Amino acid sequence: MAVERMPDFNEIKNLIGNLEKLDQSFRKITTEYDGHAEKLRTELAEALKKESAHFLVEIPVEELKNSKAGIRTGLLESVGYRTLYDLYTASDWKLQNIEGIGEKQIASIRSILSEFLVRLSTRARIRLTMDRDDVQRRKLIHRIAKFRKVEQIRREAEPITEDVHEDIMGLTESVMIRSRLHWIFSFGNTKRETIRAVGEILAYCNGERYNLVKSLVSQYGMALAMNEDEALADFKKNSASYYAIIERLTGVGTQQKLLYSSISSELAEQINSFALDLGGFKGDLRAYQEFGTKYILAMKRVLLGDEMGLGKTIQAIAAMTHIYREQEFARFLVVCPASVMINWCREIQKFSDLPVNLLHGPHLEDEFLSWRELGGAAVTNYESMGKIVDRIDGQMSLSMLVIDEAHYIKNPEAKRTQYIHMLEDESERILLMTGTPLENRVDEMCELIGFVRPDLVETVRANAGMRHVPQFKEMLAPVYLRRQRDMVLEELPPITEQEEWCEMTAEDRVEYGAQVLAGSFPGMRRVAFLQKNLSSSSKAVRLAELCAQARDEGRKVLIYSYFRDTIQKVCDFLGDCVIGSITGSVPAVERQNLVDRFSDGPDGSVLVCQVQSGGTGLNIQAAAVVIFCEPQIKPSLTWQAISRAYRMGQVQSVLVYHLLCEDTVDEAVRGILVSKQAEFDLFAQDSAMAEAADGLADQEWIRQVVERERRKYLPAVISEDL
Repeated sequence: MAVERMPDFNEIKNLIGNLEKLDQSFRKITTEYDGHAEKLRTELAEALKKESAHFLVEIPVEELKNSKAGIRTGLLESVGYRTLYDLYTASDWKLQNIEGIGEKQIASIRSILSEFLVRLSTRARIRLTMDRDDVQRRKLIHRIAKFRKVEQIRREAEPITEDVHEDIMGLTESVMIRSRLHWIFSFGNTKRETIRAVGEILAYCNGERYNLVKSLVSQYGMALAMNEDEALADFKKNSASYYAIIERLTGVGTQQKLLYSSISSELAEQINSFALDLGGFKGDLRAYQEFGTKYILAMKRVLLGDEMGLGKTIQAIAAMTHIYREQEFARFLVVCPASVMINWCREIQKFSDLPVNLLHGPHLEDEFLSWRELGGAAVTNYESMGKIVDRIDGQMSLSMLVIDEAHYIKNPEAKRTQYIHMLEDESERILLMTGTPLENRVDEMCELIGFVRPDLVETVRANAGMRHVPQFKEMLAPVYLRRQRDMVLEELPPITEQEEWCEMTAEDRVEYGAQVLAGSFPGMRRVAFLQKNLSSSSKAVRLAELCAQARDEGRKVLIYSYFRDTIQKVCDFLGDCVIGSITGSVPAVERQNLVDRFSDGPDGSVLVCQVQSGGTGLNIQAAAVVIFCEPQIKPSLTWQAISRAYRMGQVQSVLVYHLLCEDTVDEAVRGILVSKQAEFDLFAQDSAMAEAADGLADQEWIRQVVERERRKYLPAVISEDL
């Protein structure tokens, strides 16, 4: 019988020790989590108390009389302390200099102020900022960033932690012989079992599970060692997750945000009680997004009308992950405009483990077969529906059908609308999504509601006259949910709009005059961008100055124009700082690539967009400066374009500049928009801007503008000819 060769027990000891140490380190990812959460929760509570201090301005000093602490409020008022905020900002030393105010009273004042701050903190909101001078907020960002990374790692580690522990314990305990002496006095079977066990440990250390555990332990250490610059960079890209963590750990604002004016408390309670499983979701939901996800799942067939920038896509993905946890081979179909197909695929991959198939282009057939067999999410556009709808209708079941930009199917006669309706019976759940306001467009709303809840259509039509009263919105609540940014994103930085009036150069006047004489309204709208050499353009010179200023302030710039030739000239004029341009001819994949390059580019980077193309379907919150080369005739175009940057995830204040030339059509267009501002504001709030836009662009108004400009410029031209 063969004699077993003695192994190196020092190596075995190190092997077992390293494995046990890895197990301990891996378990820390989950066992230390509660401590990290509690520490951050305490820091956030302190930050909320500080944020709530400004509410003390509303409370007069005489309120201290009610404390029965014997504080001499009259004395405090006599020396200028009018509010509790005055006392909060005063130092103890300064208060001690008031005759009659001693240490005991100061201690009572501080105790009472602290109690007020705790109570007022439920009204306060933490607004994070990357300003270099705001050291405290930068530190808070740093702490949240570490916690965010730790939480992400824990999510991946927790499901396998016990299995890993049991595997490692089983492997190490199976090594029966641990020393040379023990080997000498052991039988052959024990020796063979020991060698076999060591072989299993070595195999385990070369396996995927071991490498994953080792990687997660390494990531955990890196997360705890993250520096402030890394934290700020993460916050800049993922700020929405930071506010979701703040909401979750503090609980501030959660309850009141669940009870919206359009939803009864009974329905809100029913929706909020839905048991949402986010085990497969890799993101962080805001309180209103979690409610929206539950709404989608609980109501089953709904229209989600959240304003642009509030994360409708994320809510849809969260709902899909919940369903996928319940149904292993669930199938989801997302139908969207071509411009956002790639973004949908990337977002699904980023926030879930769902298989994703793009049903478009030359690989449509293979992708469809894979989706049909394995399930998961399939993403297609309206134009490709004709190639797949017959293969789903009556052939496959869908766990959820998601229709993005659902106003695309408002026309019942359109082919794409008919294709979507063919899948109605195949879909367990249907989610229509649109940021386009609907309340004042009852016919359009009824077409969409009829798709998900046909039983409500006649009731909605019959009560259309009361669409501005709360009862109408409550009637829609089981099928239509809409939230606005100012309702749920209280932390958004400010937005500032400014008109930049430019005095035309001689070259500007010559080119503009030619367009006026030709009676070309589109040509007149391109004032100051008509000449080939933009160095003589008043608007282009100001544009370059604004871009340089943005670079110096650490901002990126988004430039819009309605006209393609203006876009090309601007790109040539600004040169290397331009990442690229997005127009209607740029394919969807390239659009997203340009946005990515812009987001990852250096400060001062510029992205130039045709307002019709760059104003829809893209998230460009990396931009903090938005510049319009000419005023847009439709207010909706301007609003949508700005919303690409001013949306959830924006961490900088947004500066919007409108380049305008005096004594030109710019004045007429801007003037009509200003005159309609009150009406536009109402539409923006009540979700019906398109009706206002239609009235602005009518041909009669354009004819009158052209005629006025001709009368104004014709004498000057005649004079020059003479």
